[in-house]
Amino acid sequence: MSIVIISRYILKEVLLTLVAVVTVLLLIFLSNRFVYYLADASTGALSSDVILTILMLKTLDALVIMLPLALFLSVLIAFSRLYKDSEMVAMLACGVSIGRIYKTVFLLAVLVAMIVSLITFYVAPWATEQTYRIQDREKAAATMMGIASGRFTAPSSAEGVFYAEYISDDQAELRDVFIHSERDGQQVILSAATAHHFIKEGSGGRYLELQDGYRYEGRPGSSDFTITKFKTHAIRIQEREVVRSSRKHKAYPTRELLDPEIRRQFAKEHHLDFEKLRRYDEAELHWRLAMPLSTILLALLAVPLSRTNPRQGRYAKLFVAILVYFIYSNLMGVGRTWIEREVMVQAAGLWWTHGCVLLLTAILLYKQYGVGWLNSKSRPPVDRLIAEKEP
Repeated sequence: MSIVIISRYILKEVLLTLVAVVTVLLLIFLSNRFVYYLADASTGALSSDVILTILMLKTLDALVIMLPLALFLSVLIAFSRLYKDSEMVAMLACGVSIGRIYKTVFLLAVLVAMIVSLITFYVAPWATEQTYRIQDREKAAATMMGIASGRFTAPSSAEGVFYAEYISDDQAELRDVFIHSERDGQQVILSAATAHHFIKEGSGGRYLELQDGYRYEGRPGSSDFTITKFKTHAIRIQEREVVRSSRKHKAYPTRELLDPEIRRQFAKEHHLDFEKLRRYDEAELHWRLAMPLSTILLALLAVPLSRTNPRQGRYAKLFVAILVYFIYSNLMGVGRTWIEREVMVQAAGLWWTHGCVLLLTAILLYKQYGVGWLNSKSRPPVDRLIAEKEP
């Protein structure tokens, strides 16, 4: 019963820390990406209506990287506190083995790895594909979104310069409008007191109707200028066809990457080298498989890496842990590139990077606890911990 209580206590400590770390990482990510997409919206490259949707889709994709890192830091911070407050010494002295503690951490890591697997194999590709589709529609959309009042801008959906002194929040009503464009070498300038958008019934075409204004048309440097006063003047906003942009491999569903016939047909339709496409598919599959594996391996590595004595402080190993994570992450990136460029055989994949982390974990455990740490009935090696605790 005491073992179960201690396991629950460890799980509680790690889970509370995990929630805090994930929250911090999400806030950092969301604030950074929100500013990025807000800048796109201000230039008219992106509608403000879809910012929240894209932000949520990007967050789903980012969880693939966040969760392994968050669990790694959570285990490290939680166990560092246990060592600092001498709770780990007390547990070992009461007969709780490192093997038993490892089983508790391993079960939690497997649970988180299952969530990461679901995201990386199914949710993240879907979210990435949806993001691409929204961005493709935004590129083709002929709207005045993104135009700010009181500023000259060049909308991405139109040629020329647009200015409006006032624009309502829904961008349906505009005042003091100025539009400049060039057609066949002639300058066309429109000015109007007010304007509004409307969609013509039947055709479904989108128009910008100007009221109480003037139209100036002519060639610069010549006297051949036409000035027309109008009560209403409608401008057709040309709708552009939605063109499918190129996708990164992380946008393709896993079932497509696993089916050579589907990929062969895809390569034929898009005039791609099938062998090269398959190498990139293999690299992507190894990367997706590496995410849940790294979740488990990093959690197991955090246990021996977190060992400190009370004089070192709770965050003494945090810098080392972050350094180890970045090395591991960069090695996986290098391995993925090697697969894509045929530097390494596909069978090796990213397994060698996981082997390095597993070897490092085994070395630390052997150095700290010897060869009998897996035996749940063996006497816990507390003598050295007690010696480190004493000044």
